[in-house]
Amino acid sequence: MSLYGGLEDHPDLNDAAWGDRVEREFRREKRGKRGLVTALVAAVAVTALVAGGLLLGGVAEGPPQPAAAVDFDRPFAGTEFETWADGEQGVVSAPEHEQVRRAVVAARLDRAVLLDHDATAFLSLVPAEAREAWTPILPTLVTRLKEGTALLPGGIKVRGAIALAVDDEGTEVIRSDYVIAYAFAPADRAAVRGHEDFVVRLHAVADYRLVPQGLQIRGTQLRIDDAACSTRSDGYLAPRLGEGPTCGTSA
Repeated sequence: MSLYGGLEDHPDLNDAAWGDRVEREFRREKRGKRGLVTALVAAVAVTALVAGGLLLGGVAEGPPQPAAAVDFDRPFAGTEFETWADGEQGVVSAPEHEQVRRAVVAARLDRAVLLDHDATAFLSLVPAEAREAWTPILPTLVTRLKEGTALLPGGIKVRGAIALAVDDEGTEVIRSDYVIAYAFAPADRAAVRGHEDFVVRLHAVADYRLVPQGLQIRGTQLRIDDAACSTRSDGYLAPRLGEGPTCGTSA
């Protein structure tokens, strides 16, 4: 299963009442604080800064394939992820971009958010005036594992970078661009036919600007491969093995 998305496709962003409230809050902050919260909420939530949408890619069923050799003590052996950095070691930045580095760790790697679904560390980096608006769309911003699942020891590999970039509106941003592989502990190891059954690949891109109150989120893009079909509906990351390879297609 492949899942693609940007901030604007979350159901809350298609709720007119929620959008009106965010726009009112944004305008009030812009008048009262010289726009330091800026289009971070209004442009993304109201006018859909990030294009795309959540598309669930169906996987064609066919004859069973021979089981690939899998070493659960070395879950990434024989895959493209094998030589990538382990967990937080793969997230480095220039000193002036330390807040963005912390945001990546807090959103995608921290035990509190992965297992306990506690996004406090991530939200603490966002201006206080914007936190309430971002809370309903956390599935787009952070990674939370589905209850009842767990990762294998050494089950996170990371590759990516944090660097200056220019967004689609011509604004200079600090962009985090990371691919993260999560190796889940299968409930039934005998049922695993290959790494795609228990390794989920997540590609998250986020654009930030530094403001006095914290990190301004300009936009995000997200792609998830080989996850359970339920990831699209409930926002919690789980491996494909638990639900089979075919989700159908939804626009």
